[in-house]
Amino acid sequence: MTGRVRIALVGLGDIGVRAHLPALLREPRVELVALVEPEPGRRAAAARLAPDVPAHARLDDVLGEVDAVVLATPAWVTAELARTALAAGAYVLAEKPLAPGLEEQLAFRDAPGAADRLQIGLTYRHHPAIARLRELVVSGVLGTPLYVQSSLADERADPEGEPEHYARRLRTLEHGPPVVFDGIHRCDQLNLVLGAEPLEVTGWGLRSRPEYAAPNVNGALLSYADGTLVRLEVIWLYPALPPSQFVVTGPEGRVVIEPGTFELRAEIGGRVEHLPPPGDKTEVCFALQLERFVDACAEGRRPSPGLEDALAASALCARIAGAIA
Repeated sequence: MTGRVRIALVGLGDIGVRAHLPALLREPRVELVALVEPEPGRRAAAARLAPDVPAHARLDDVLGEVDAVVLATPAWVTAELARTALAAGAYVLAEKPLAPGLEEQLAFRDAPGAADRLQIGLTYRHHPAIARLRELVVSGVLGTPLYVQSSLADERADPEGEPEHYARRLRTLEHGPPVVFDGIHRCDQLNLVLGAEPLEVTGWGLRSRPEYAAPNVNGALLSYADGTLVRLEVIWLYPALPPSQFVVTGPEGRVVIEPGTFELRAEIGGRVEHLPPPGDKTEVCFALQLERFVDACAEGRRPSPGLEDALAASALCARIAGAIA
C-alpha cells in the first residue's frame, strides 16, 4: 500500500469520539475519509470535531472508498460490521469484545480475512508499563509463585449527571456481566504477562440493585500451575467507586502499576525502578494501537493483537462469567 491509509471511523459514541477520533486525526499516515453513525445527533456532533470529513449513516456507503475501518461500536453489532468490512477486503480494527458471546467470536475463525486483517482493540496492552511488567515477570526476577491483585473500577453510576452513559451501561448489562466487556482488558494483560492459562477459576458476583440485568460487581480467583494466584475484580455502577489496583508481588519483589496513569514502580532485591508514564494513558495507548494497525495495513501483514489474542482473553472472561453464574 502506498500513500496514506484511508480509514473510516464507524461508531461515534463516547469511545469513538473521545479516543479513536483524536488518534485518527493526529496520525500523519492516516487519511480519515468517512465517519459512520446511524444516529443523526451523534453524526452532527462529530462533524463539528472533524468538519472536513463526510459523515454517513451506513458502513456500506463508504466501503468502496477505504483501505481500513475502525469499529467503535457496541459488541452486539460489531461482529456483523466486521464481517462486512472484511468481506470487502478492508483491514479492521474492532473494539473489544468482538461479540458478547464466546461462541460468536469463535465463529470468526471461519470468517474470510479475519486471521490476516483483523486487529482487536485490546488497547491497554500497548502501554510501555505493561511491556515492562511482562519483561520483569518473564525474566523471573520477581520469583514464583506470584500473587496478583487486579481490580478495575471505572464505570461510575451517575444517572442524573451522565444519563446517556448510565443508560449505555444498563444496556450492556443486558448482554452480560462487566468482566466480559471491561474485564477483557485485564484478562488480556494477565494472559500476556503470565503467558499461561489458569488451571482453576472460582468466581462470585454481586448485584447492588435488583433492576440490574447482571451482577455489576464481578470477582474471581485464578490459580496457575506454578502456584501463582490472581485476585481479579471488575466493579461497575456505584456512585463512588473503590480504587482500582494492579499489583504483582513475588518472593523477590513487587511491581505496582497505578491504574489511572499506568505509572510503574518496582521494588526488587532492594532496588527501586520507576517508569513514569509518557503521557495521558488513553492518548498514549490509542496512538500506539493505531500506529501498529497502520503499520500492518501499510505493510500488508497480520495486525497484532489479532483474533487469537482476543479469543484467549474472551475465553478467560467466559470462564469467569460461568463461575459467577
